[in-house]
Amino acid sequence: SVMKHVKFRPWKGDNYEQIPQGKKLLILGDSHYCAKDKNRNDACRSKGDCSYDCMNDCCYKMTHNLIRDEYLEFRSGRKKSEGYLQTILTFEKNLFGYTPSPQESINFWNSVIFYNYIQHSQYKPRSRRKTEAEEIDDYKEAFKEVLAEYQPDYIIIWSKFLFTQDWLPDGAFEAPDYTLKAEYNGVIYNTPVRTFKLDGGKLIRAIITQHPCCRYGKDQAKWHALLKAFFETK
Repeated sequence: SVMKHVKFRPWKGDNYEQIPQGKKLLILGDSHYCAKDKNRNDACRSKGDCSYDCMNDCCYKMTHNLIRDEYLEFRSGRKKSEGYLQTILTFEKNLFGYTPSPQESINFWNSVIFYNYIQHSQYKPRSRRKTEAEEIDDYKEAFKEVLAEYQPDYIIIWSKFLFTQDWLPDGAFEAPDYTLKAEYNGVIYNTPVRTFKLDGGKLIRAIITQHPCCRYGKDQAKWHALLKAFFETK
């Protein structure tokens, strides 16, 4: 099918299709960064902001290449560490509850979909480009296209911002947002869960987490407890 609103094409692990129904997972990141002084074509530089009419094939492949050419190469020992690659590893630690082996990382990313929600590059972390209302509508439509195409059963969203700023599509009427709670060492943690509904009626639950690049997103005890509870909840 055609995903006409999607600019940054998702990473799809080689084994995703073999994952049984009921266990398919989508990791939803926030955004890509594209520095003004490199990796930009002349049209981008003259315009300043990232815009759809300046995008080229390098842009469309950014998500895929981030995982294949950078993160998996880093985990395989063929690429040196960068801060943004450590962010992905932080997420894995939160999910697994320990530091996974390189092979566990490779197996994991080959079994999931990874997609960045915002379909324009940002300048740098915590420096967002001005976003128009119709662009947010585009992002919502693009996300719906991804859900329809890949039919995940669960979503882990790396962004409280998308949730609190109402940038995500509405949840299913029959499955309102709720607060997931989990306990670890006597501490009760909580985070929102939203359920999306596909046109065919399928319901997909999504846990809202802090982005693993930020301080609160690095709390392994908290996020492992909540992610474990999320997958155990029927």
